[in-house]
Amino acid sequence: MDHSLRLPWCALFGSPVLLVVYLAAGCAGLTASWTAPEVALLGVQPKLVGLDRQSFLVNLGVTNPNDRALPIKALSYRVQVEGQDLADGASELARLIPAGGTEQVDVEVNSNLLGLMPSLPGLLLAKDTLAWTVSGIAYVDAGGVRLPVPYRRSGTIAPGDLLSGAAF
Repeated sequence: MDHSLRLPWCALFGSPVLLVVYLAAGCAGLTASWTAPEVALLGVQPKLVGLDRQSFLVNLGVTNPNDRALPIKALSYRVQVEGQDLADGASELARLIPAGGTEQVDVEVNSNLLGLMPSLPGLLLAKDTLAWTVSGIAYVDAGGVRLPVPYRRSGTIAPGDLLSGAAF
């Protein structure tokens, strides 16, 4: 008489499958729980402007609308002024922005400033405000995993503030 224990197929293979399903659901819950940061263009500070290379600091205000601290590890961004690309790129960060708090983040960029340069003096002189858009992805630390949280925000800035790099 055979007294060996026979386990049904689902007992052998069901547990790993359930584990994967639970882990996936847990990760999905982490990403859904973050509200995207509000990223605003505060200004631009030229560092090096030459014919072959332009380098400057883009001053971004990052506001955390969440009810807990926002641990941003990296930030990708695309900055447009009056519909024209000013800068894009990505920066590693180690910022813990408090709940409801705002911090200034300065990112050094090499840009297509010459593409915007011919129209920039006219825009600065002719307009009271300039329309801007900042979009990208904030990479949030969720227990050692970088979760991508996309953001997009638009607004206006006074021409004098654009080139002065207004701070908080």
